[in-house]
Amino acid sequence: MAEPSRPRLAGPSRPLGDPDIPQFYLPAKAAGKVVYAPRLYGAATIVFADKRRGVNETRRVAFLVPIEPGVRTIDWETATPVHLAPADLLTVPPGAGEYMPLPAAAMKVPAFTRWAKSLDRCLARTQRVTLPAPAKSDGDTAPVAIAPKRGGVNVELVAIVWEALDQVQS
Repeated sequence: MAEPSRPRLAGPSRPLGDPDIPQFYLPAKAAGKVVYAPRLYGAATIVFADKRRGVNETRRVAFLVPIEPGVRTIDWETATPVHLAPADLLTVPPGAGEYMPLPAAAMKVPAFTRWAKSLDRCLARTQRVTLPAPAKSDGDTAPVAIAPKRGGVNVELVAIVWEALDQVQS
């Protein structure tokens, strides 16, 4: 039986890429050497407003999505919601480790800019505030979904974050 292949590592220092692309680390308790994998982090503030229904709500959201080798586009709808504000991200690694390679697209500002715009569009399309159905005499009791107000999605940060996965096998 073949041994599962370990991911190819880029080395003991973080792949740099363009200095205009922010890079951070996810908080972790690192015991020993770890492997750092690149993820894409996106955080935004979304405003929902509907005067007629009395809705005025602001929601902060954050998501993580893996950056796969050879990636050119990011599907934010597959991202995992996280409870990490931009201020919670670290600028230095939580421990020593090896790094997985950073895909070429993740090192280029134009691709990165497209990924940030796609987050904005995804949030405008998918985020909703659901209100209970209004009482109607005709029996229609469907709940009401309110989309973000026009211009109500404000992407605060899109960045590469490094996640400590597991210990390096020596």
